[in-house]
Amino acid sequence: MASTVRVLGLRSLPSLRCSSSSYSRLARPTPLLTAQTRLFSVGLQRVSQRPALVSASLLSRSYATQPPASETTEAAAAATTPEPEVQAIVESVSDPLSFTDAVVHQIPPLAYGDFAALGLASWSPIGLIAWSYELLQVSTGLPWFYTIIAGSALWRFVCVPFALSNIRNSTKLRPFQPQILQARERMTAAQTKRDAIELQRASVEMKKVYSEAGVSPFTGMILPMFAQLPITIGMFFALKRMAQLPVEQMKESGVAINLDLPWTGPISWLSDLTVADPTYLLPAAFCGLINLQIAVGAREMDTSNPSAGHLMNVFRGLSVLTIYFMSSFPQGLFLGLLTTSGLTIVQSLLLRSDGVRRLVGIPVVKREMQGKLPSFLESFRYARKMMEDKQKAAVAAAAQQHRHNVRRGPKPL
Repeated sequence: MASTVRVLGLRSLPSLRCSSSSYSRLARPTPLLTAQTRLFSVGLQRVSQRPALVSASLLSRSYATQPPASETTEAAAAATTPEPEVQAIVESVSDPLSFTDAVVHQIPPLAYGDFAALGLASWSPIGLIAWSYELLQVSTGLPWFYTIIAGSALWRFVCVPFALSNIRNSTKLRPFQPQILQARERMTAAQTKRDAIELQRASVEMKKVYSEAGVSPFTGMILPMFAQLPITIGMFFALKRMAQLPVEQMKESGVAINLDLPWTGPISWLSDLTVADPTYLLPAAFCGLINLQIAVGAREMDTSNPSAGHLMNVFRGLSVLTIYFMSSFPQGLFLGLLTTSGLTIVQSLLLRSDGVRRLVGIPVVKREMQGKLPSFLESFRYARKMMEDKQKAAVAAAAQQHRHNVRRGPKPL
């Protein structure tokens, strides 16, 4: 019988195991044996021409074709037994797929410069405000829920000096409201008649009233109001871009509220600040805070402009539409908007105190001179009357132009 033995990667060589009874038969040359011997010689010659892989002593040894049973069992046990560290990790996770998902979905903490790498940080108001959120979160280690609240409150405090300056100067103009209203009516009439001389006289009178009140029209009224716009708009778009990119760390806000509403089912509310609010609670809360902010701040309204209160009612009516049109905005953006609106309401409530007003240098306004928000019915009547007046003015202007053309007579041919 023939068996095959492989020695350290060498070519398998046939070995013959002959008995004494068949030795004489095999010793006689036969054509088949002669052919096998020739093939064996050629194979041996090819093997001998290759570089030696092992020493002659190893080749001369005999090797068993089957390993011992005990050694095989020990080797198999050693190969199948995992290391203690690996076994502890595998045993800690019942499902290997869940362990893989946990490793893959683990979000690293934010680091300095990540916003610049993501294209969020720049020297624009939007980029600077986004960069401030990064600095605040990395420096303090706060969860993103509280980082957005703290960052939005910080930028609201930056706007406070400009807001107080605007309120201070508008309060100084309260005693001069009759003169201001008269000058505005003259300017409106001059614009309707296209009388440039009368318009210039009314403008000079308006500047004189501002000078007597000690208020500069530009630095006292216009500049404080427009200085807050870059901060307000920048914070809005910074939070919107951070959530829509998204910043991966904002998907773990650090706050999770379990809700079970009829239109949402069981959800974890506010846990992911990069998605829209499925409950519509944040848009509704923002709408309510806008209305409350307008109502509380109506006392500081400029009563010399009769259309100011009616314009506030227009904003109150449009705020209801924000529930629908802003429902797709991310929750992180609403968190910042609610923070700034809430702090603005607190500011208006504090300024109702005479002691606080004296502390910040704002004159105390008498009750009869305080602004009052008109009702929606009054605003509707005001808008209808204003449209009728414009129509009458247009008809009067057309009639005046017609009379002027009649006086001049027909154009000569």
